[in-house]
Amino acid sequence: MVSYLNRRTILKLAFLSLSLFTIFGCAKTPQKLQNSASKTIFFSTKDFRFYDLGFIKTYPNSTALEIFNVGTLLLQMECFKDKICLNQTCYAKDSFMRRIFGEDTFKDLDLRAVLLGDEILLGANKQTNSNGFTQNIRRGNSTLHYQVSTDSITLHIHNTQSKTKFALEINAIP
Repeated sequence: MVSYLNRRTILKLAFLSLSLFTIFGCAKTPQKLQNSASKTIFFSTKDFRFYDLGFIKTYPNSTALEIFNVGTLLLQMECFKDKICLNQTCYAKDSFMRRIFGEDTFKDLDLRAVLLGDEILLGANKQTNSNGFTQNIRRGNSTLHYQVSTDSITLHIHNTQSKTKFALEINAIP
C-alpha cells in the first residue's frame, strides 16, 4: 500500500506532466518569415477604405498583408492556397471572394499572387511592357484591371451591374 506522501507526490507529478503536455503539446510553431517589405497601401472595398503604411510578409505557406494606422493593426489579411484569413477569421477562398466582390465572377483570383506581383488567372490577356505587365479581363458584368511594374502593384475590379468596386494598390515607399 502507498503512503499518503507518495500518493500526493504521484498526483502532483501527474498534474504537472499533464499541464506541460497541454501547454507545449498544443502550441503552434511560428512560421519562418522569409521576407517583409513596408509599402504604401490603398485598400478599398464596399465596407473598408484605407490609405497608409502597411507590410507585406511572405511565409513558406502564406503571404500576409498587414495594415497599420497610428501603430495599431487595422487589418491583417493572410492568403493561403485554399483559404483567406481576415483578422484571424478564416474563410474558404471562394466564399471570401463572394463576400468582397458580391458574386463568383473572380472566385479563382489568387490574392497571394497579387500581393507578390505575380501573374493571375493563368496569365490571361497578359501584355508585357518595359517594366512589368498588365492584365485586363472582362467576365460577365465585371472588369478586372491588374498592373505590375517595378515599384507598384495595382488591382481594380468593377462590377457595372451591382456597382461594386474593389481596389488594391501597393506602392514602394519613396
